[in-house]
Amino acid sequence: MTRKHYYFLVAATRLCSDAPLLWMFYFLHFPRRGSGGASDALWNAVLFAAFGGIHSLFAREAPKRMVARLVGPAFVRIAYVILSGVTLALLLHLWRPVSGELWQASGYAWWLLTAAYAASVLALIHIPSYFDYHDFLGLRQIARSLAGEPSSPTALSVKGPYAYCRHPMYLAMLAVFWVGPAMSYTRLEFALLGTLYLFVGLAFEEGNLRRELGSSYQLYSANVPMLIPRLTPWHYHE
Repeated sequence: MTRKHYYFLVAATRLCSDAPLLWMFYFLHFPRRGSGGASDALWNAVLFAAFGGIHSLFAREAPKRMVARLVGPAFVRIAYVILSGVTLALLLHLWRPVSGELWQASGYAWWLLTAAYAASVLALIHIPSYFDYHDFLGLRQIARSLAGEPSSPTALSVKGPYAYCRHPMYLAMLAVFWVGPAMSYTRLEFALLGTLYLFVGLAFEEGNLRRELGSSYQLYSANVPMLIPRLTPWHYHE
């Protein structure tokens, strides 16, 4: 792969990962209005189950090996990221509005809750600056392969918000789901299913981190809460 092709791959991966997330932020703050009922809510639930099922399937070792045979081991993570972005875009496009709302703020409350929602979105965007986001997307592996460098092992990092809670991105995403000036039933269903999906993913991620990091992660989890932040930062000493 040439450097030009690599830069194209970076742009395509960032587009497929970032654009659906930005769409979701807009979708949650300005949910579609409609007169949908129980059948539309059921359609949405089936869509979300399919979305979650695809993610869970391709996170397993057997499908990863199959993808590795097709695209090469270095491209497995990128393929997963692109698949995640495309399926999220399809989920948002096919989501049907459901009539009714749980709350609708007005006046100062609207501005306050809108500011809180914007802060949640900004936090979710900012948190990846505390780790190698391109490594998370699978792009760093390609760069190392092009440079002939070996892969770096997974290491525990407690920088920034990770010194207060173990999964700040999950916490920020939960805030994005639930904080806002309006909670239509369209958004409520997405928030409920999204919360369930996050907690299932959180359980799997905790297991993976304990296996990969061993005693260092056990020490980390004994001192730093999973989601509810500590009042003071925890400092890790090897």
